[in-house]
Formats: sequence, structure tokens, C-alpha cells
Amino acid sequence: MFSFFKRNKPHSEAPKSEIKSCLTSEQIAQIEQSITQIQQQIADTDDASTLAALYEKTGIFYQQLDHIDLAIENLEISLQHKKTIGEGYKMLMSLYNQKRADAAKNGSLADIDFWMNKMDAMRNIAKQVTIQRD
Repeated sequence: MFSFFKRNKPHSEAPKSEIKSCLTSEQIAQIEQSITQIQQQIADTDDASTLAALYEKTGIFYQQLDHIDLAIENLEISLQHKKTIGEGYKMLMSLYNQKRADAAKNGSLADIDFWMNKMDAMRNIAKQVTIQRD
């Protein structure tokens, strides 16, 4: 009836580190080449919407390469140029949550607060974007 004392069965999913290593060297090279091309496009434009999209793409590519800090940096820059709640927003929120979980695992209350505040700021962006649509 109740399963309070039963052990949970381990998940059959691969750990995140194994998932990221599924990229082939060709795929990694292609992603890195795409990042280089996007960075050149960033240097050639001043349009805020275009910059937001380019930084978002760069952040997504960095996340695929498991460069979390670079992904966060680029996704934050994207939102500075244009506030949206699209793919980059969702990924950034997920990365913040991942960082918060890592901080909790390490027992760092200051880092937990830092990432929770970042997540709160993201929720505020969602509110602002939603209000602007009305």
C-alpha cells in the first residue's frame, strides 16, 4: 500500500554528462563553426532584434557544447537587447535552475540565493512581456 521504506529504482536515463558526450567530433566542429559565423554577424549589425536573435542562437549552441557559463552569458545579452519568452528564455531559466541545484548540492546558500534571484528576474521578464502583449 505505502512505499515509504522502499528504495526508488534508479532511473534508466543517462546522466547529463553522458548525454552531452553523444556529440560527434564533426557535430562539435559544426557547432563551433556556427558560433564563429554568428559572432561575425554580431560584429556587423546594430539592430537590437537581430542582435537578440544572434546572441540567443550563440547561447543555445554553447549549451549544446555544455559550456554553461558562456550559454548563460549569451542568453542574458540576448534578453538585454530584446525581452522575449521564447526558446532562449526557457533555456536560460533551465540553466539557472541547474546552477541553483548545483549550489544546493554544494551547500552554498549564497549561490542558491543568487540563482533564485536570477530566476525571479526571469519571471519578471515573463510578466513584462505578457503585459505588453495585451
